[in-house]
Amino acid sequence: MELFGLVDVLGDLNWLLKNFGPLLVAVVFFIWRDFRREAKLTTRVEQLEDGQREVILPLVRETAEVIIRNTAVMEQNIRVMERLEIALNK
Repeated sequence: MELFGLVDVLGDLNWLLKNFGPLLVAVVFFIWRDFRREAKLTTRVEQLEDGQREVILPLVRETAEVIIRNTAVMEQNIRVMERLEIALNK
């Protein structure tokens, strides 16, 4: 049993260290770490964007419907006020 492949990884790191020095090992480590971090960040951003779409899009639709109804009521109020003004001026 190789402890989850740890022996292979350590062997590879030892080979890199012997052949290329500690600087390359450090560079490879940081590239690998940043690659994993970027993958996690991308997943998290996608989850947040999906959540925003699920919340914001229905709110935008509802708001648009309310604005349309409000505009219709305001136009109706204007017509009523115009008729009332005509009736009062007679």
